[in-house]
Amino acid sequence: MIRQAMVMTGLNLLSLPQRWGSALIDVFGVACVVAVFVGLFAVVASYQALLVTGSADSVLLVMKSGAGAENDSSIAQDDAASVVTAARAADPKVVISPETSRLISVKRPQNHDFVTVALRGAGPDAIALREGMKLVAGRMVQSGRYELLVGRASQRQFAGLQLGSTLHLADSDWRIVGVFAATATGVESEVWADLGALQSAYKTGNRISTLRLKPTSDAAAASIRERLKADPNLGIGVQRERDYFQGSINGLFRTMRFFAYPVLLVMAIGAVFAALNTMYGAVAARTREIGVARSIGFGATPVAVGVLVESVLLSVLGGIVGVVVIHLALDGMQTNTNFLGDTQFAFNLVVPPALMLQGVLWAALIGLLGGLLPAVRAGRLPIVEALRET
Repeated sequence: MIRQAMVMTGLNLLSLPQRWGSALIDVFGVACVVAVFVGLFAVVASYQALLVTGSADSVLLVMKSGAGAENDSSIAQDDAASVVTAARAADPKVVISPETSRLISVKRPQNHDFVTVALRGAGPDAIALREGMKLVAGRMVQSGRYELLVGRASQRQFAGLQLGSTLHLADSDWRIVGVFAATATGVESEVWADLGALQSAYKTGNRISTLRLKPTSDAAAASIRERLKADPNLGIGVQRERDYFQGSINGLFRTMRFFAYPVLLVMAIGAVFAALNTMYGAVAARTREIGVARSIGFGATPVAVGVLVESVLLSVLGGIVGVVVIHLALDGMQTNTNFLGDTQFAFNLVVPPALMLQGVLWAALIGLLGGLLPAVRAGRLPIVEALRET
């Protein structure tokens, strides 16, 4: 039976040039569905890699209770001091980085519009707890001076962030003295300043947005979290940095699925009907050949399998075309977006192999659904009636 199915599949494929119009419609429809699916979720996957993969399991993020983002958090000096005391009591060697975050406007040269990026005020320890972060041009900012470091990704995507340029922030001129890299993480989309200088310029006193803590061990991290949660008067929340970003990404995934899946479902149904039309046409065009094959001993199942395999192969071809087009168009492209609020992130798009494989598998499913009924029809054709076809 397997040999008969292979023969019928081969004969079906050899007849494709006679039906190239309908076959191309089938391939094109599936390619569009797969391209949209892979393209949409490649953007989300790239964003996830930027934020979640670049964050650290070992770093604890302390924010004001109820704050949904760093920019919304504000911790008073006394509360920050209490956090530091509790953290050092649990782990004397913990690395602590008090930081503040503001939003500033920069220009996108390609769109000629202004977007907001994060301006982070931090001290030397902020770099020590971020793995892979290093200065690649210029020098570090000096304490108390209105100087800036810019991330390499920001410098590539936004105007006015070149080494030696000046930004006007909080009624003062700030000079860009250095450029840093952070192994393709979200930090590379930020602009950094000295914490004290930023607090002074924006007149925020000693209030900060967050504290980042890097304990020496998992046990120390658990002890720090227990101590901080045991004091409800602090009014702060503590979580792993990776959990903070993963929570934001999960919300993005839910939103993407809510809007994308209905559109993809409609497109997929259209592709299934295209496959149905193509394969019904194939069965109709080859009715006499099917009758001849059945009369010389070919079973109904091999005939049906031949039609079904052809449908799946055409759809898989469409899936491969869609994947290749999206990979060539998006993979490695530099872009920027503000999916998680007002802050703009610059990053490179990546089309993961697992996502491409998923797209091809969806294409195969479309072909299977589209070829099932025509395959059943081909297998059930009465031999006498099939031979009478001209």
